[in-house]
Amino acid sequence: MSLEELYAIAQRELAKDLVFEIDGEPVTVSIRGVLIARADSKTYNFSFFELSESDFVLAVQMRGFVVYLGLEADEEVEEEALPEMLNILLSGLTPAIATLITAAEKSYGGKADILLDDEMGPSLKEFFYDLLMKHRKGKDPYEQTELA
Repeated sequence: MSLEELYAIAQRELAKDLVFEIDGEPVTVSIRGVLIARADSKTYNFSFFELSESDFVLAVQMRGFVVYLGLEADEEVEEEALPEMLNILLSGLTPAIATLITAAEKSYGGKADILLDDEMGPSLKEFFYDLLMKHRKGKDPYEQTELA
């Protein structure tokens, strides 16, 4: 599986707008970026990062890879609605992420690559390129802080 084929899968499976209802209000969440990286662990895990009231990153780790999705909501999402939004995103996007990872397992040799950059805003772009550089350099992508 070449990198171009992974790009094509990301375009086909993940470059889309998701419309769902939170607290009776329609919300559109657009997938603006996709980054794939190798992970040391083969377990299933996910993380959710809130960069602003409308920019988020969902990271899903499985089978030795982590896929980061840069998400942009069309309006501010209240903090109380984030768990519901996360459940909807995970249930709707996990099959597409699994398809991408299955393809990557076949022959992807890189450490990390951005597969989709669909007009990411500045905060998403900064987050993604920082992650990309950390993964490529073999550094831990998550900064840990120590308690004083």
